Amino acid sequence: MSQAKVDKYKEFKQNRKENLEKEKKAKKRNSMISKIVIGVLALALAVALGITAYNAINKRIQARPDYDRSELIINDIAGILEEEEETEPATTEDGGETSQETESEDATESAAESGQETEPENTEAETGK
Repeated sequence: MSQAKVDKYKEFKQNRKENLEKEKKAKKRNSMISKIVIGVLALALAVALGITAYNAINKRIQARPDYDRSELIINDIAGILEEEEETEPATTEDGGETSQETESEDATESAAESGQETEPENTEAETGK
């Protein structure tokens, strides 16, 4: 062998432990990197499948009929609901009279003072329309 090869071999033999440690560290590093990459890919796949399933479930839920909608309430053909609304007294939230009742009372009082008779105002509630 040539002298250059012999020197190279002796140097390799001297640094054998250090070289083996470097190779072990490189293998561990490569192994760790590959595990991280595989884990990230698996996580991405799981998230994609989860989102797809979530969207499919929401699509099915939205496709089902909604029986709580007000559009499905049958119209009051007989007028029962309107009659109930008309018979309820018109009061404000604090229990006082409404402005319409107060105005008609004021007109009656002023007419009584002046000696004139007034005709009561016909409202929709009184006529039943």
